Amino acid sequence: MCGYYRNFVKNYSTIASPLTDLTRLDTIWDWTDECEAAFKRLKHALTHHEVLMVPDPQRPFVVTTDTSQYEIGAVLAQQEGKKLRPIEYMPSKKLAKSTYERELYALYKALVHLRHYLLGRFFYLRTDHQTLKWIKTQPVLSDALKRWIEVIDQYDFKLDYLKGEYNKVADALSRRADYLGALISEFGLFEDVTRSLGEAYKEDPITMDIINKLQAKDKATSDEFVMVDGLLFLEKAGFKRLVVPSRETLRSLFLGECHDAIGHFGYKKISANLVQRFWWPNMLDDVKKYVETCQVCQGDKPRTQAPLGLLKPLPIPAGPGQSISVDFMDTLVTSKNGKRHIFVIVDRLTKYARLIAMPETGRTEHVIKLFMDNWVRDFGLPKTIVSDRDVRFTSEMWKKTAEQMGSQLRMTSGNHPEANGQAEQMNRVVQHLLRHYIKPSQGDCDEKLPLIASLYNNAVHRPSVSVLINYIWDGSLDML
Repeated sequence: MCGYYRNFVKNYSTIASPLTDLTRLDTIWDWTDECEAAFKRLKHALTHHEVLMVPDPQRPFVVTTDTSQYEIGAVLAQQEGKKLRPIEYMPSKKLAKSTYERELYALYKALVHLRHYLLGRFFYLRTDHQTLKWIKTQPVLSDALKRWIEVIDQYDFKLDYLKGEYNKVADALSRRADYLGALISEFGLFEDVTRSLGEAYKEDPITMDIINKLQAKDKATSDEFVMVDGLLFLEKAGFKRLVVPSRETLRSLFLGECHDAIGHFGYKKISANLVQRFWWPNMLDDVKKYVETCQVCQGDKPRTQAPLGLLKPLPIPAGPGQSISVDFMDTLVTSKNGKRHIFVIVDRLTKYARLIAMPETGRTEHVIKLFMDNWVRDFGLPKTIVSDRDVRFTSEMWKKTAEQMGSQLRMTSGNHPEANGQAEQMNRVVQHLLRHYIKPSQGDCDEKLPLIASLYNNAVHRPSVSVLINYIWDGSLDML
């Protein structure tokens, strides 16, 4: 991204020289204070008037968008000579699921953000997702897609396909911030960790054997492994993962970053995060041992026992948003904002959850308003609603509202909470996550709910956990 706009940065080569030196093959990686200062100066230059131009309303605008599994990015530019010069950047979080929805959501968010530049004038729109050309020819659309396309239809633009290799700027804005090397530098550990990895490679016979074969230019080894700046990476199924040698301190460090730092989830969720970044022999066995011996998990998580008798599960929903589970969770402590209960809403298919703080004395009409504002507005009307027999769910007002929405109520029988197991399981997850992050006074439970919901919704849930692990681990497209 910096090289793409280097013509607009005054004294670019002088500013970037400490960073350029790090890319040389004969230079040892050492992120000094000088490199940090150069990085900050480049970042400032790319986002201020030296690079950004004042928009000219007489010339057409060019909007370029891109998305990834984690972020979306867009840039507004205008032609200056033979090059495009940026006017504004827009990185943002994604909220969609499939690749098509993510790309369309990136387009929608970019147009809304740049509305004051684009509405009422013709402009060019560039994307590396070619199927967006046919957005107006789809016979069946979800409620979310309908809302986005309704907004997009207000603008006058020509959609041009741009190959991903040329979409450098928007692609950089959509990258995950903590991916691979950034995961280390974010915690200020890059220098010590890099040095420790280099030393540990020499002590581990497995990694030394791989390195020796790479130096001997063994074709089979070169097809799977690669050395970059003294670090060994495994390339498989399109993923590049850091090879971690057999040193307990290093492996515990990376296990901790993928377990302790993202919510102390179970073995499968942690494995799904770990296999995207790292590799070492018998890694999944080490993940199991680490999770089983985590002191925080052992102290916070309740012990469970499977109920007796045969399972009688509810039918699997046909699609996202069609069947939801709802419940109320009592935090036992009233926050400083007067909130004590949590209204839990979970999609039974995708496991996506909304957590809404509410007072203990919230009446049925208030619950209905929260449900409309926090679920129906964003995801549409569900076909079925699974709940227990709370007085607010058995009230005539709730039943009448469900009837008007065309939703079928499925209430559990008395003293049978496992029939609403999805919401009960979510209650337990919220409880154990809150224990990690709330203050000792427990007066900020409601303020932590956005964090808890984000941690939960960004984790990989079953069955997608097993599919992702096997796909990355085996490199087999047959798993999808």
